[in-house]
Amino acid sequence: MQLFFEGTDIYQNVSVNTCIYDSYGEQRSDTLRIVFNDGNALWDSWKPLKGNTISIILGACDTGEMYITSVSPENGKMCIRASSVPQDHNDKGNKSWQNVHFKQLCEEIAGRHFLFSEFYGVEDQVYEYVNQQNKEDFVFLSERCILEGCSFLVYNKKMIVYNERNIESSGSNVTLKIQNDKHFEYKDESNDIYSSCVLKNGKLAGKYRVTGIPEKVLTKVINVNMSSQAEADRYAQNMLRYVNKKMSSGVIEFDRFLGAYAAGSVVNLETAGVSSWNVPVFLTHVRHDMVRARTKIFFRKILEGY
Repeated sequence: MQLFFEGTDIYQNVSVNTCIYDSYGEQRSDTLRIVFNDGNALWDSWKPLKGNTISIILGACDTGEMYITSVSPENGKMCIRASSVPQDHNDKGNKSWQNVHFKQLCEEIAGRHFLFSEFYGVEDQVYEYVNQQNKEDFVFLSERCILEGCSFLVYNKKMIVYNERNIESSGSNVTLKIQNDKHFEYKDESNDIYSSCVLKNGKLAGKYRVTGIPEKVLTKVINVNMSSQAEADRYAQNMLRYVNKKMSSGVIEFDRFLGAYAAGSVVNLETAGVSSWNVPVFLTHVRHDMVRARTKIFFRKILEGY
């Protein structure tokens, strides 16, 4: 293992008791929790502060540069928590834009937090009017991404915005084989998915319907400007996707370390005795326990058609 604090590898100088790295593929920053046996009081002498950088590399797993959010001494041990987003990301903002592009909004939010922007398969829509009213930047951006059928993740000083359909349809040449003796839980609530969505803002009502599904209508009121019927219908389609994509999901626990797996990617699932789950899945969250050498994978089935 390599453990970098402010760019210097200090792994040989400390005894790592716990190291949990959580990577997220949708609308969340990655997190890191490290507990050290600090009998030599090294951390106190180094005086780690919120905002200092830390990163870990173990085999194929690389956390990227992260920012310390808290430092808590605990009876000879030191607990450090870190996030892939700088510490001011919870500040609430107020701003309005006219004739603004979607990518422009993303780049501005990223720039506020000293992050670079990358886009994959994103259509650069133009908005007549957008208002961020007393909302945290990444909450505001998450809501906008949902309406455009996109998601974002933050990794190694980059905010990566991607079109969900584009990523899901790209396929994968990686197969994750699950034997019956492994601990896994699959949840399929696809019988309860919505067939259509009606999205209202007081002026327009966007509508979208999927055929071949029993009638069940999702109706939501949003405080978002919709300047045309086409825009309203697009938002309704993507809101329907956002709600329905959660209906088939699962979690798998491994008693070994799978450092090459990261959230935000697609793999082919192959489960002995459960052939209905032998499909491509999207990894929404991957937890790596680097000390105990274990990995836990959270995923959802890919939503077809919209």
